[in-house]
Amino acid sequence: MPTPAQNYLTINYDADAAVLTGRWQRMVMPFELARGYDRLLDAAEKHQCRFWLVDTTPRQVGLDAGDVQWMREQFFPQLPKRLGGTTYIALLMAPHQLAGALADPRIADLSHYDRRPYHLARFTSENEARRWLQHCASQDAEVA
Repeated sequence: MPTPAQNYLTINYDADAAVLTGRWQRMVMPFELARGYDRLLDAAEKHQCRFWLVDTTPRQVGLDAGDVQWMREQFFPQLPKRLGGTTYIALLMAPHQLAGALADPRIADLSHYDRRPYHLARFTSENEARRWLQHCASQDAEVA
């Protein structure tokens, strides 16, 4: 059963797939974004889940460079401390959101995260995002 985080985010943990899903419900203010991601991290810690699907499509607009900077500098560094391993985040985006993220020079290319204890990938298909998370889980299990 999804858990609402205010009226802007639902969080659901699928124990069978071992995936935490956060679905943004609308456009959010920066403080709501921070609260929402903090709630996602709290839920991930509760379930010891390092595989996330974050659906940004209802937000309608793409990533903001300021939000990305906050995530890169303040949010992502918390992940290994609280979850104890590499966290894999599949970002589900509408095609126009993805195009905007790719065109914005202020938003780092995802290769920026390659050597960090968190990996991100962007998708326009939820099935592809889930396949990527499954693949990551398989590889992660082989390493462990």
